[in-house]
Amino acid sequence: MPGFRYMRLVTVIAIAMFFASFNTNTSLAATRGETIHTVITALELPEWSGGRHYTDLEPDHPFARSIETAAALGILHPTEQFYPDIEASRAEALMFALQAMGLRKEASLMEILAPNARPDMPLYIVPYLSLAEEIQPSPPQEFLLDPGGAISRQDLVSLGRWLSECRRELRWQREFSAGDSVLVLSRENVGTPPSEWAVQSVELGSEEEAGNYAERLRSLGHSAMIQPLEWSWVVRIGPFAHYLEAWETMMNIPSPEMTVVSFTQNPSRALFVAALGFDPSKMPPRIVTATSISGRRLPVDLIAENSGAEGAINGGFFSGAKIVGSLVIRSGPVSGSYGDRSAMGWSAAGSRIHFGRGDFKTIITIGSMELPVSTVNSVPPQGGIGLFTPDVWTYVTGAPADGVEMTVKGGLAAGVRHAAASNHFVTREGFLVISRGYSSQFIQQVQDGTPVSVRTEWSDPAFSGMDYVLQAGPMLVKDGAAQYNSEGFSARTLSVPHPRSIVGFDGKKVWFVVIDGRDPWHSNGVTIEEAARVARQLGLVDALNLDGGGSSSIWWRGRIVNSPSGGGIRPVPYALVF
Repeated sequence: MPGFRYMRLVTVIAIAMFFASFNTNTSLAATRGETIHTVITALELPEWSGGRHYTDLEPDHPFARSIETAAALGILHPTEQFYPDIEASRAEALMFALQAMGLRKEASLMEILAPNARPDMPLYIVPYLSLAEEIQPSPPQEFLLDPGGAISRQDLVSLGRWLSECRRELRWQREFSAGDSVLVLSRENVGTPPSEWAVQSVELGSEEEAGNYAERLRSLGHSAMIQPLEWSWVVRIGPFAHYLEAWETMMNIPSPEMTVVSFTQNPSRALFVAALGFDPSKMPPRIVTATSISGRRLPVDLIAENSGAEGAINGGFFSGAKIVGSLVIRSGPVSGSYGDRSAMGWSAAGSRIHFGRGDFKTIITIGSMELPVSTVNSVPPQGGIGLFTPDVWTYVTGAPADGVEMTVKGGLAAGVRHAAASNHFVTREGFLVISRGYSSQFIQQVQDGTPVSVRTEWSDPAFSGMDYVLQAGPMLVKDGAAQYNSEGFSARTLSVPHPRSIVGFDGKKVWFVVIDGRDPWHSNGVTIEEAARVARQLGLVDALNLDGGGSSSIWWRGRIVNSPSGGGIRPVPYALVF
């Protein structure tokens, strides 16, 4: 990439000349090398012990170890030269400090959501200055009052003292309002930078697909390995002890779908929370499936953009493309219950909202005959009846050849046939019934035009008549009190810090909440007990845990505002939108 590196070199020289133009008293000004040394030592970051990288940095330079440490940790942008002995500005020092504490994501959000015109500053530094003005503890005042001025050695003392304070406790919160929704972003504490890096692919839908991807990378000379996730796979190259090594590897792979990620999970206290609130009576929430748009799974942003949404979050659990747990859309069952785990339900107008036990039974009425439904959107057992809806299927795959099918359109039977002679099409104006064994004798006698309807019988009667219901769990908060029922989830799921997604209600607003995780520099993640604590801090009187991990994504007005773990947005079978 010689052309790219040349441009980066030109950019670094231009930056250096820009900041040098501010410095008027060279006897008091500190250098870029001194500034980086102050940041690294004040934050007590582990020193890089490998070989040097920068071509203009001699091994015996007094700040060589600190500069190379900053490069190895990804604090400094990949370039061939650093110019360690030119004078630094206070603005540049603030940027280095915030990056070293793991606040790149927060700065990028400030750049997008709260752009600030500063013609006296390079564009890439402006969001860091905006962030520095809001963070607590506040940076030394001289850095905020005269950010373009040369940084003195006395300033470095103040900078080091401030960074030591930040290590003890750091807080940032910013609220953004638009239309009838509000986005609240918050960050706690300094992060821990990775000690190793990897280059990672996007998530792949099958182990075979991941294997083929890995083979292509190996043919290019990379030691690629397959990494299984919850319900998908990624391919990784690494580990690399130096960020630049990972970055250069990524840049030399002829694929736009690779990204540099942390290889290690050093624990930290860093925590990033994105909370999106809205009035359900003005903007009622909905459940939108990927199939209603295109395909069995889609990223949250694509579901949101194709459903006229203002905000969105991932929903409950799934395995592959199969939804796991109760799901009701427009009063119709879309997925059957998973035990008695907790759920949230609401009316189409947003006037009724309830949290409770989420299991139900499905009954199909055909003329004067009532029959139990065994499965919803999955193959029924022998002797059972399966209900297949257009929210999940266009054509049912894997349909049993021994079944008898009935199409229901507009509430009326519209064709009965043996499955072996069917294409298993699911009409948008109704649903498909597949019966097997004993149940088939009832279905095969149904005449076209016979009224057919489906109803649900809930264990928790408060869900009766709800237009939308989703089951996930466990319940985090109920009637203002933290809940401690594991609901059958494993100890690892509950007690290990992970990214988490939450839907809750504070009595007036519904809130979509994502807590980032698996990136201790940005956000370490939380246990279920800690997620409940975050929900209560947000004022939620009821809160339900949704699918988390790599699925945790929150979207608002055209963009994903959190950092999904793994560097990409995982496709999901459905999302909550408003």
